[in-house]
Amino acid sequence: MKEIFEQYGGVIVTVIAIVALAAMITAIMGNGNSGPVYNAFQGLIDNFTTNAGLPTP
Repeated sequence: MKEIFEQYGGVIVTVIAIVALAAMITAIMGNGNSGPVYNAFQGLIDNFTTNAGLPTP
């Protein structure tokens, strides 16, 4: 086990970091019509159209 970590330790850490980053992005963005980013943009668009006097999409 020690030899594996000596030779591939950097690669293992890099792969774990990339997988963790992908999981965080998926959790933040959500699926389709869910997630905090979608809700924030939807609220922004609704607020803009209301203040501009446009019909709500």
